[in-house]
Amino acid sequence: MSVTNYRKTLLITTLTLGIGVGLALTTTPTQAAGFYIQESSIAGLGYAFAGASTVLDDASVVYYNPAGMTQIHRPTLTLGASVLIPKSDLSNTGTTFGGAAFNGTGDGGNPYSVTPVPTMAFVYPLVKDFLWTGVSVNAPFGLANEYDEGWFGRYDSTKTELTTINVSPSVAVKIDQHISIGAGIDIQYADATLKADVNAGGAGIGVSTLEGNDLSAGFHAGIQVRPWEGTTLAAHYRSKMNHNLQGRIKVEGLLAGNSNTLGNAELNLPDMATFGIAQQLDPQWTVMGQAMWFGWNEFDEIRAKSNAGTTLSNVVQNYQPTWAFALGAEYVMNDTWMFRGGLQYDQTPTTDEFRTSRTPDGDRIWVTVGTTYTVSEHWDLDFSAGYINIANEDISVSRNSGSAQVRAETEGHVGLLAAGFSYKF
Repeated sequence: MSVTNYRKTLLITTLTLGIGVGLALTTTPTQAAGFYIQESSIAGLGYAFAGASTVLDDASVVYYNPAGMTQIHRPTLTLGASVLIPKSDLSNTGTTFGGAAFNGTGDGGNPYSVTPVPTMAFVYPLVKDFLWTGVSVNAPFGLANEYDEGWFGRYDSTKTELTTINVSPSVAVKIDQHISIGAGIDIQYADATLKADVNAGGAGIGVSTLEGNDLSAGFHAGIQVRPWEGTTLAAHYRSKMNHNLQGRIKVEGLLAGNSNTLGNAELNLPDMATFGIAQQLDPQWTVMGQAMWFGWNEFDEIRAKSNAGTTLSNVVQNYQPTWAFALGAEYVMNDTWMFRGGLQYDQTPTTDEFRTSRTPDGDRIWVTVGTTYTVSEHWDLDFSAGYINIANEDISVSRNSGSAQVRAETEGHVGLLAAGFSYKF
């Protein structure tokens, strides 16, 4: 294929698939047991993302560390989807309303449902052994849960939806045989809906809804260093994303009538720093480790204001900075089969004083496996699976102007199934 045809292929494929995946993410609410969704690479999931910044060798490396594009020698398209199977249980441990025990009509059931999370990436070598470009489309943050009507925690939350779509055009340069660098911009769309019941005493019980959306931009940059044969060191940074969600704040169902106010709310998503190391032991075995820092303290509150500047509600989140640590291994059995496995410990940013039923989260332990089947010189098929255990935690928050004290114990887990392919032109 000529250089001109390659460029045409790049343009058509990127636009078509970018729009297609973007529409899929928009129409299918992203659901996960946590707030940050790591599952933007099928192969990376196989080793719990321990090698995402160092040895990932398909186009999805654009998101995790664009410097890794310099290890891709042909135009490569990677497509896939991870199916998240979350389960969460909340047990009432003493919820009260007006000082009296409040049990609602149940425990809310499992607020999550099974949902696929698609991802797409494309890498194109522009100048041989020097310059690469690429783009990824994914959903790095997302949450969707809905509790049964009348559940005991309804004054904390009844429904939550957060969908993000992140497009990351990037470039990479190979300085020499030892050092590669990469950088790009993040164009991110966020859409959120938050619902909870409101008890207004003699005015009845209504439903409060905050909904809005925003488009913001950030940046990312990374480096890979190969000090000697078989060893790769990597670092990557992605900037925080400050969204100002523009929309409406509504209260409906009260005897005194409904309110519908134009308003806004800030959604501040964390910056992230990743540090990785990978060591090839022999032609078959590679081991890897990765540490990832999240600046979750950016997400400190959800303050809803009218467009006139009046604060209508403010729910403190008080998220804390966290770390995630992963270890993994990759085994090349032959020219056809490659196998992976990994473990990850992922800290929760939530705290006992402010944890809510919108994100009933706890520290997580990941166990994952995966494989790549090479069909031909053009086609690779990737399959991965995993299980995430979420530690039990407590919820104890005050809602409805202090009249509701929501107290619960949480427990949960997530099953993961993922499949995808890479096509090398």
